[in-house]
Amino acid sequence: MGIETRANRCILILGGSFDPVHQGHIALAESLALALKPDQLRIIPVGQQWQKSEFQASPQQRLAMLKLAFEDWQLCPVVFDEQEIDRAAQGKANYTIDTLRQLRQELGADASLVFAMGADQLQNLHTWHNWQGLLDVAHLCAASRPGFSLDISSPGIADIWKQSSLSAEEIRSRPAGGTYLERNLAQDVSATQLRTELKQHNPTTRLLVPHKVLDYLTQQTIYQ
Repeated sequence: MGIETRANRCILILGGSFDPVHQGHIALAESLALALKPDQLRIIPVGQQWQKSEFQASPQQRLAMLKLAFEDWQLCPVVFDEQEIDRAAQGKANYTIDTLRQLRQELGADASLVFAMGADQLQNLHTWHNWQGLLDVAHLCAASRPGFSLDISSPGIADIWKQSSLSAEEIRSRPAGGTYLERNLAQDVSATQLRTELKQHNPTTRLLVPHKVLDYLTQQTIYQ
């Protein structure tokens, strides 16, 4: 009998500022969930990113928006993880590598940890703190629109991404170390542009934000 290599569980990790959460976030999670069939979607809103200025929505508001946006999610169980918000409240730096290491400690050595990112995040991966160490604790999976040309700007990352490429089944069956690209992302949304359109009361925003989140934004007068 061959050695069983399937990991105990596959955890799809969706991190981000979610300021606000929008259809692009949901489409990213859906595209990778359909491909990888994870046992859990772990959503982790950041506390304060070192690469960005202060958020317009508070951590509590961003968390509330996330819960509304994923209220009807049915592809797998959802867990909202507040570890980065808690670290920021304690004045500690927030780095993805630290979050993934904490998840590894929590979920065990055998779990397949899959960190999801959009194509734009992959382009900037070389600017992340200790990005080289991410594959030691998780898989990196990106999604892009059909026909999108994924030209990674950093040669080092492009080489590692190609060398570490795995199939969806291989990602599920190994704890970490692989890369995967899903080219069926249904929607790609710019949060910066979205905030501008929300301030301008642009009617197209109704197509970019879940209706329950849009109602919440109106009630809380965020981005006004």
